[in-house]
Amino acid sequence: MKFFTAHATTASKIVTLIYIFYRLIVIFMLGNSIYMQEWSHVALLVLTLILFMLPYLIETYLHINIPSLLELIVISFIFSSTVLGELNDFYGHIPVWDTALHALNGFLAAGVGFSLIYLLNENITILKLTPLFIAVTTFCFSMTVGVAWEFVEFSADRWLNMDMQKDRIVRQINSVDLGQRNNKVVQLKDIQRTTIESETADGKKVTTVIHNGYLDVGVIDTMKDLFVNFIGALFFSIFGYLYSDHEHKRFLFVRNFIPTRRKF
Repeated sequence: MKFFTAHATTASKIVTLIYIFYRLIVIFMLGNSIYMQEWSHVALLVLTLILFMLPYLIETYLHINIPSLLELIVISFIFSSTVLGELNDFYGHIPVWDTALHALNGFLAAGVGFSLIYLLNENITILKLTPLFIAVTTFCFSMTVGVAWEFVEFSADRWLNMDMQKDRIVRQINSVDLGQRNNKVVQLKDIQRTTIESETADGKKVTTVIHNGYLDVGVIDTMKDLFVNFIGALFFSIFGYLYSDHEHKRFLFVRNFIPTRRKF
């Protein structure tokens, strides 16, 4: 994180203040979660603090300067997804919260991928990458990040008993398991009710009834996340292509996503 110096810009000071504000909130919530013995929350908050340090570590060890706007978007995205989204249930209170964040993630990850390949292209002389190659690589990088995050969500649900891959009520399913012959697809339409019978740790039988549909446990959420990540990645890749193809004379906002090498 950019710390205050005599030459610090107003933008970097604002980023630092917001970073401190976010970090204090996370530390307070971490202490409360430890006291309440909410260990899944503790794990997520510790991960948040680690992710907050990434821009500072990248700048320090890779000797580059990250644009203030990019840094602000990164830390705000982390805070919005973990603290607000998961721990304060913004995903439940605001239906478009998850969709918006994943679209932003696709756009942001594409920006990071573009900056990496752009810096590589600017600092090598034996080979020059074409704007189309840079755009395709940018897109692939963003989609890889999106898939990796879905792995994180699945792992958290599987091993930390969380629900990052949100459940969804659906009214129709297609299944070959319900068919009388192998690979015969059975389509169930207009599902009215689903009954789930389970058992607690002490052996007590529990019956849960879901009205007006069937409970999908994450597949639709995952695919929706990847689709909007695709849209965000595609948009930035197009802008990155046009920026590179016009010799950096148009779409100048892309510069806000390009780190620069630190001068010693």
